[in-house]
Amino acid sequence: MVMAGLSACGGGDGAKTGSPPPTALQACTGLQDKVIAASRSSLPTQGAYIVSARLVAGSEESKTGEYCEVLGAIKSVDAAAPNIHFQVNLPSDWNGKGLQFGGGGYNGSIPNTLAKAPLGSNTAPVPLALGYMTFASDSGHQAPDADDASFALNDEALLNYGYMHIKKTRDVASVVAEMRYGSSPRRMYFAGGSTGGREALTAAQRFPDAYDGVISNYPTANFLGLRLWGAALARAVYDDESEGWIPPAMVNAIASTALAACDALDGVADGLVSNMAACRQRAPALLDALRCKSGETGHPDNCLTDVQIEKTIAVYHDGYTIPYSFANGIRAYAGYNSLEGVTMQLGSQAAYIEPPQSGPNAHHASRADQFVKYFVARDPAFSLLSFDIQNPGAYQDRIVSLSGTIGATSPDYSAFKARGGKILWVQGLDDPSVSPYANAALYESVVAKYGKGATDDFVRFYLVPGLAHGNGKFVPAWENLAILDAWVEKGEPPPAAPIAFDNNTATKNRSRPLCVYPMWPKFDGTGDVNLAASFSCSE
Repeated sequence: MVMAGLSACGGGDGAKTGSPPPTALQACTGLQDKVIAASRSSLPTQGAYIVSARLVAGSEESKTGEYCEVLGAIKSVDAAAPNIHFQVNLPSDWNGKGLQFGGGGYNGSIPNTLAKAPLGSNTAPVPLALGYMTFASDSGHQAPDADDASFALNDEALLNYGYMHIKKTRDVASVVAEMRYGSSPRRMYFAGGSTGGREALTAAQRFPDAYDGVISNYPTANFLGLRLWGAALARAVYDDESEGWIPPAMVNAIASTALAACDALDGVADGLVSNMAACRQRAPALLDALRCKSGETGHPDNCLTDVQIEKTIAVYHDGYTIPYSFANGIRAYAGYNSLEGVTMQLGSQAAYIEPPQSGPNAHHASRADQFVKYFVARDPAFSLLSFDIQNPGAYQDRIVSLSGTIGATSPDYSAFKARGGKILWVQGLDDPSVSPYANAALYESVVAKYGKGATDDFVRFYLVPGLAHGNGKFVPAWENLAILDAWVEKGEPPPAAPIAFDNNTATKNRSRPLCVYPMWPKFDGTGDVNLAASFSCSE
């Protein structure tokens, strides 16, 4: 293997002055077996190595253009910790920029680096075809699915997942670029959704000198708060022989009743609840209408029992507040739009499985169980239902510490802002996985620190009606990467209300304006209801 040290550059070995430049094939395959010194990363590793490098021809089918696919690994410091597996795609026609893709869930695999940026345009070429070097990693552990958190029993693997893999992967990718092109990227962007959205905000907060702009979609920014919300929901649903569990028929009835009551509050009945503030004001009346009138217990299909309302609905819709603080002074996690048309994810059966399984059991209980077992208690036999977020006892210090390791909740973007960094932040109002109000609270903390005008200089935060967690009734496809790049490169701010096109097959290309929070799209009263031009952003 050939060591790539501080001056690593060039694609071929021993090239002489005046010799012809290597072909794309030679430059690519010349990366095979190269080693990258640990000194090339600002965070602790034992270096990295390239496992394979192959030239991939461009084709009409791939729509990527010709590129060099590089696979490798970043060596862990702890021999018991997994390596970080990475992929870097080096376009033969490079634009001098890099785009790092984020992961999802608990990660464990390398995300698709050949795709568009999450929620990106369906008509523009994918970033790799535009000349971006694209890259990503598995965050420092390997798992068959993104629901497995057992890696967190290892300290280094946990830290890598929390934030370290972001910069370690970025550093190695920059060296790979030097080896292929002779220089590192002059611009570096990050794009992701869910966990990848958290990673995007983390990149801007923790590594402001390493990134020029980030795209953060439906981020699990308050990751610990979210997982503890799942723990609180589990107890509400499954305590007392699952008296709080609501059967699917009733869950669907709640969602459809709420949608019928709120759909037209934005001026048009289009299946999207845009005037969410007005809809939430109707929640008490909705509950009164759905409450069982004869004191029923158990799990009726046609009404809600007092226990279901006071326990499960209360946690789902209103969230929680705790008597201690997470990192950055946070003491709450907001609820969801579960009485405004968003379908609650409570599972198909009342019986609790140990460990809980997403599908039969509440989705959030399954994710919380993994978190509490492996991040908090670090005991695979620990029971989620024995864990009380209000009184965590001996686990409180651990919880507070973890909130600083994994979360992206700091309002301080001063260094990122000072060097011209930009953030496009998108959250769906119909998200059943991340509370839209938890992310709105984090955005508001940024505004509280800098003021609205100064925040607008580097952040755009959009709450999107109909968008769930990467899917939903309205899945926006918009020119996010082009808009971010123009904002960074040319100082051109995003349009006042960028146009997004629905990515759903049934409603393909209906459009809506993306409204900067706290505004929402209101139908003007005339015009085509499928065109963004018929809507105005309203407060």
